[in-house]
Amino acid sequence: MHYLQIILVAAVVLLLAKFVFGASIKRLIELLINILLGIIVIWLINQFGGSLGISIPLNFITALVVGVLGFPGVIILILLNLIGII
Repeated sequence: MHYLQIILVAAVVLLLAKFVFGASIKRLIELLINILLGIIVIWLINQFGGSLGISIPLNFITALVVGVLGFPGVIILILLNLIGII
């Protein structure tokens, strides 16, 4: 259920951005798809990185970081986790 809440919040934020900033629907859909892929990547990291001591919290901010920055966002989150910030 937690994943569904993140997806719903992301969709609402993107719709608000559409109305407030006039962003194109195509760009907002691309961002939503990237956020969904970010959720999957964070979930995979949490599943397989536990033995290495890597556990990234899955919330809207981390999903948005991975959604906007892509693979470099994943690396940033892993580094932040390793140095103890997240």
